[in-house]
Amino acid sequence: MIVASLVVVSLLACGEETTASSCEDLCQELVNTCDYEAYPTFESCLQGCNYRVERGADITDELTCVQEAACDTFAVVECEHATASARANADQ
Repeated sequence: MIVASLVVVSLLACGEETTASSCEDLCQELVNTCDYEAYPTFESCLQGCNYRVERGADITDELTCVQEAACDTFAVVECEHATASARANADQ
């Protein structure tokens, strides 16, 4: 029983690390690489990212899209809309 509990806790912690890492990677791209004006600081980006994660956003897909957008503001906005739309469709 104790071993099973430790495995569950380890998996949950791993998932949180992956999400945190994905948010950090996304914010690195948006704030430091693209100087995206919607997020004036790295911390504000992390807050926004964590908010979207809590609502079920797939940050890995969004990061891939943002990288492919190559700092085009309109394309970056479309990335956020696309991942939000994908989540909304999955909920239906």
